[in-house]
Amino acid sequence: MGLLFHPVPAGGFEERASVLANTPWWGPIHIAIAAGFVLCVLGSLLLLVAGGDLTHPWPAALSWGAMAVGMMFFTGVALINGWVMHYLTAHGAPTSVPLLYDAFNRLLLGYGWLGNPLFLAGLTGIAILEVRYRVVRMPPALSWTGLVVVLLSWGRGIGSATGLYFLEPLIFANVPAFLWLALYGWRVARGITL
Repeated sequence: MGLLFHPVPAGGFEERASVLANTPWWGPIHIAIAAGFVLCVLGSLLLLVAGGDLTHPWPAALSWGAMAVGMMFFTGVALINGWVMHYLTAHGAPTSVPLLYDAFNRLLLGYGWLGNPLFLAGLTGIAILEVRYRVVRMPPALSWTGLVVVLLSWGRGIGSATGLYFLEPLIFANVPAFLWLALYGWRVARGITL
């Protein structure tokens, strides 16, 4: 739910002090996002440990592993954003201690570059496998919808990395992508694959 209240990115990956200062809910938004990410890590790890049909063929296990590892890094991004960047901005660090603020911004970028593409690669793999093999027997329309929103989720990162900033609002494609993943997890938990 936190992502619904996230401001649209402003031309790149770095956090802008002006956006942080003018978004009083910045901390709670990112803490809520981090909580969802932790649940995603736990679900991915549970599926990997359980093994069985959900990890076959091997790209399925690779996809769940990529999601788990990617989300571990990306949880760090959300937590640093929620607990550190908002605090630093509220206490004037961008102007009084710019080196510290810049160091945390670079940490965010590093964790983001490690986590987000790895997570999205895993989620894309799961969506492709669902379309192809109907692993959890989603109706075809839902399978294809999941794949489409997952592919759209790549837009924010591609836009920020390449300077195609008009793609950055696709950050909101993550909302239906996570809802699709939640539905997938719910179907797994209910034993639909048996």
